[in-house]
Amino acid sequence: MPDRPVRIAAVPAQHPYVQAVRVPGDVVLADPPVPGAPPTQWWPPQVLTPAWLRAHATEYDLLHVHFGTESLSLDALAAALSSLRELGRPLVHTVHDLEHPHLVDQAPHRAHLELLMREAAELLTLTEEAAAEIARRYGREATVVPHPQMAPDAWFARADAAREDAAASRSRPSSPPDATAEDPSPRGPVVGVHLRSLRANVRPGAWLARLAAETAARDGALRVLVNDDVRAGTPADEALGDLRRALEPHGAHLVVRPRPDDDGLARELVGLDVSVLPYAHGTHSGWLELCWDLGVPVLSPAVGAIAGQHREGWALATFDAARPAAVGAALDRLLAAPPAPPAAERLAERERIAAANHRAHTAVYWRALGHGD
Repeated sequence: MPDRPVRIAAVPAQHPYVQAVRVPGDVVLADPPVPGAPPTQWWPPQVLTPAWLRAHATEYDLLHVHFGTESLSLDALAAALSSLRELGRPLVHTVHDLEHPHLVDQAPHRAHLELLMREAAELLTLTEEAAAEIARRYGREATVVPHPQMAPDAWFARADAAREDAAASRSRPSSPPDATAEDPSPRGPVVGVHLRSLRANVRPGAWLARLAAETAARDGALRVLVNDDVRAGTPADEALGDLRRALEPHGAHLVVRPRPDDDGLARELVGLDVSVLPYAHGTHSGWLELCWDLGVPVLSPAVGAIAGQHREGWALATFDAARPAAVGAALDRLLAAPPAPPAAERLAERERIAAANHRAHTAVYWRALGHGD
């Protein structure tokens, strides 16, 4: 194992995932500024240019690519990796996305993957299912590193306290619901779907109207939340109109509101009994991991390798999106499951995962640098 810190040029450097898996003591170089962009914008990644790689060659031991190649042409990515090879610096790639969530046409992403697979000295990915698909498609072995913690430590206990308060409120006798209220408190489960800004893979189908009906049949409420940055007249805006009409007969609420900050999002999530992923394609989900930290069960179409991220009965249930009738049974599996473990147990599991991931990254980096295990 290394007897000195490894210096890593990461793409991107400041992403929460990248910071969470950084081995203590190792050095992750900062994201270079992007000309003409705001200070916090890291794309298109300046690290992935021959000029940057050559100018800073004495400052890093290896390049670790996570996200962001979609902002480069295939030729530009190839030129950067060619320069890296000439400099004698190894490439490590974490395969987060076998199918890119921000793209409809997957051909450019798959071309990038082909190149990265050929050039990488070492590969990592987040699930055994994704590793098996990498082996099948590309004949490469990937080290599996489970997704790290997403929520701050303080939110673990805060989420449990919010659930206890909600349960106590529901158990108190109350007057009959006000029929004129926009969102009367439901007696049954509160189910939420965050469509965010309707990125390319957020395309809920007929199953969402069926979920609205199934939730109403359980005396619950379905809340569909959308960021207010969806522009009028766009396909996403038209999809919202169709969705609103499909939900109306079931009394579901479509709420358009400003994009929340991290604390605001956590507050929205802990107010749910179930959070629903509206994905049409993809591989893994950071949203699922955030919900796990907060102790919120997740319902998801059976997309990519999401089912391999968590196998605990309370945490995740999947269904076949092509069979809308299947969503009710999946919802019932979650509602019948035991509750999430308490905050202390969830935090302890995240600490165990972090320690294992740090060991795995250290071994991967050392192998990439030609020192074996």
